[in-house]
Amino acid sequence: MIDSHCHLNFKKLSENFKNIIINSKKNNITSILSINTKPEDFVDHLNLIKDYNSIYLSYGLHPSNVKSLNQIKNYNFDEYCNNEKVIGIGETGIDLYQNDKYLKEQTLVFETHIEASIKHSLPLIIHQRNSENEIMDILKNYKSNSLKIVFHCFTGSNKLLNFCLDNDYYISISGIITFKNASELRDIVKNIPLKSILVETDSPYLAPEPMRGKVNEPSFVKYTGEYLSNFFNVSFEEFEKITDNNFFNLFTKAKRDNYL
Repeated sequence: MIDSHCHLNFKKLSENFKNIIINSKKNNITSILSINTKPEDFVDHLNLIKDYNSIYLSYGLHPSNVKSLNQIKNYNFDEYCNNEKVIGIGETGIDLYQNDKYLKEQTLVFETHIEASIKHSLPLIIHQRNSENEIMDILKNYKSNSLKIVFHCFTGSNKLLNFCLDNDYYISISGIITFKNASELRDIVKNIPLKSILVETDSPYLAPEPMRGKVNEPSFVKYTGEYLSNFFNVSFEEFEKITDNNFFNLFTKAKRDNYL
């Protein structure tokens, strides 16, 4: 199984990095995509994972870190997106929950990421919080382009889900799906075609049952996968195979090495 979205350079994971990898191998995690949230952290992030065969990175600026219109101009997509380890752009998007003062700035930064995604033919990893309509309106402006997109940690409405399915965008499901209070989310995603699903931890956050309350880590994606295989009434082996294939169909720069 693959963890399609985590943050290995965040302190709670990086300070225990060797054990994180050991635990991932024990749970048969074969690939990990670690998501960049501050471009100024990218080089250290790359150095953390560069010696591991199937750990990959994205390059981007998280919307919650956007504070000014000029901020994104300081970052060099052309330089870093050509690195063999970089297989996606983001995470990017709009967050009006934590950062509602900077909609104009977030919009500009989001559009810059979209343009980088198109230019470098790399999938876009979208963060959405309290911003469905804003994100959909922006993406509609790029509809003529062959954008490849995943909405990470999906907690959206039926409207957003249908928008994703209509445009062949992927949705990534996190451990939230296992939470007792996530019945509305379960009802929304229950009829998603399996060909549209990725699985993630978003670690170090959102540990799934039965690991609630612990620091989340990539190895825990197994528990979300097991829950979802039961939820969609397919064997774990079949679910694992489908979602792994989905990952490689989206992130075409990643290699099927089958070991970390």
